[in-house]
Amino acid sequence: MKVNLFDFLMFVFTFFIAMGLLRSYRAKNKFAIGFGLVSLAVFLFADGLIIYYATKGI
Repeated sequence: MKVNLFDFLMFVFTFFIAMGLLRSYRAKNKFAIGFGLVSLAVFLFADGLIIYYATKGI
């Protein structure tokens, strides 16, 4: 499988979401923490699918 720019950007966005989650946790913003957790879960799932299909060779 060829790695696309989209795959690389997904990992970068996941990193930025994790950093934003840490900042919102320090600020004790409950809405931002909840939104960040949901977003991070979705992006981690998508990253897992990218890694799965990249290593499977489809």
